[in-house]
Amino acid sequence: MLGDKLKELRTYHGITQREMSSILKINRATYSGYENGCDTIPLIKLNEFCNYLNLSLDFVCGLTNNSNKSIIKTDIDIKDVGKRMKNIRKLNNHTQAYTSQKINISQSNYSKYELGKVLILTFSLIDFAKFYNVSIDYLCGKTNDMVLK
Repeated sequence: MLGDKLKELRTYHGITQREMSSILKINRATYSGYENGCDTIPLIKLNEFCNYLNLSLDFVCGLTNNSNKSIIKTDIDIKDVGKRMKNIRKLNNHTQAYTSQKINISQSNYSKYELGKVLILTFSLIDFAKFYNVSIDYLCGKTNDMVLK
């Protein structure tokens, strides 16, 4: 579970929930909700968490045991995420309807993600990455390495 991984990494680095919530500029109760699984951490906040601890999104999301990647940028561009998702889907000759069904979201929402109108939800992006066996760091434009390692 992602919340367990957030807690494990935070405590490993000797950071309290209060300190991490301050780093992420959110309320401590909100951060606590991420760790205990009551709330889903938004992708932007997960990225800030990873940037602060110098860890890859793939590692924190449990897609790889490799904690570091050669990161080329630290911020996430919504339009770039959408373009990369669309390219991966098209490389696999899949329709939006097929992909959205496989990752359990509506086609309407999926279309908004690809168009860069809305940033994909964290768990939907994890499902997308698992389905296509592709790096979340790549999808978020943080690396040009598409393959999970």
